[in-house]
Amino acid sequence: MWLYRICHAKHLEEFGGHGASYKNGGRWNSPGVPVLYFAESASVAMLEMANYLPSPRQIPPSYRLGVYLVPEDTSILRWAPETLPNGWNAFPYPRWTQEQGSRWLNHGEESLLAVPSVAVPGGLESIVLASPSRLARIAIRLIRALDDIYDRRAFDQ
Repeated sequence: MWLYRICHAKHLEEFGGHGASYKNGGRWNSPGVPVLYFAESASVAMLEMANYLPSPRQIPPSYRLGVYLVPEDTSILRWAPETLPNGWNAFPYPRWTQEQGSRWLNHGEESLLAVPSVAVPGGLESIVLASPSRLARIAIRLIRALDDIYDRRAFDQ
């Protein structure tokens, strides 16, 4: 299974889960709960990153798109959009998503949790949460790190 994430190059192979979401919380984790956010496609990773920048063209030059490989038999739980309560995709993040994501991160059985991406309408594509403690048990490997993330024609102003 392929996973993707965009971050500073020096953090591509750090899997401790103590980044910005640990400090501030995120949609699927409360502050102080370690998590790693991945995407199931490179394009979703790019759209997710675009939520944090005035323009994706302003991505720091030190950032890379990491391409990761995990074994095909890795256990993954999937939460479909239709199983989530109304407003799961609201901003600011609903307390419910943080509580449920944190519960899974702290007590879940599966190695990975796929949840709908807010960056894609209707949650048609997914992001993937990983608990650092359970991620350590699977053989995740960084395969590539791409530095030319966004096409220069995109978001031209």
